[in-house]
Amino acid sequence: MDRTAQAAFDFLAEDDHQLIIYSALKKLGIRQNDARFEDLVQEGWILFVTIYQKYPQNPQELPKQFLAYAHQALYRRFLNQLQATQRETKHLETSEVDLSGVPQMLDVVAETIDAELLKGWLGKCNEAERRFLIDRIYYQLTPSEISQKWGVSRQTIYKWQKRIRSKLMDE
Repeated sequence: MDRTAQAAFDFLAEDDHQLIIYSALKKLGIRQNDARFEDLVQEGWILFVTIYQKYPQNPQELPKQFLAYAHQALYRRFLNQLQATQRETKHLETSEVDLSGVPQMLDVVAETIDAELLKGWLGKCNEAERRFLIDRIYYQLTPSEISQKWGVSRQTIYKWQKRIRSKLMDE
């Protein structure tokens, strides 16, 4: 019995097995128009490998039972992730913005941004958007570098950037 990541991906790609990822997301109310959808689908493929490898029996022998098990496991893991994100967002929205962890200014661009202005911007953003602003302004990382750093797609980075612009334009 082959339990490699490649075997798991091959199994998931067979027939319509990948539908369990979409089904688990649908059960959580996450549809294709949700900003998190694409990243969660990718996360589902990665989570599936772990589920496949840890399944006690051979997933190939009784695929329907395994797929039911994997669907439930994906649902629970997605649910845990979403709840953790909600808790973090709620905590950040109710707490004071602390700039003490932000590094010293690195260049002329960063020096031109008033600390109070930046604090106001960060106060309007969720955690992901805050990380993006700090990485972009202080560390001067490119969108590709930021996406690699946080393990999200570049498209997600561009969505964050668009939402930040929208929030700041509403001032």
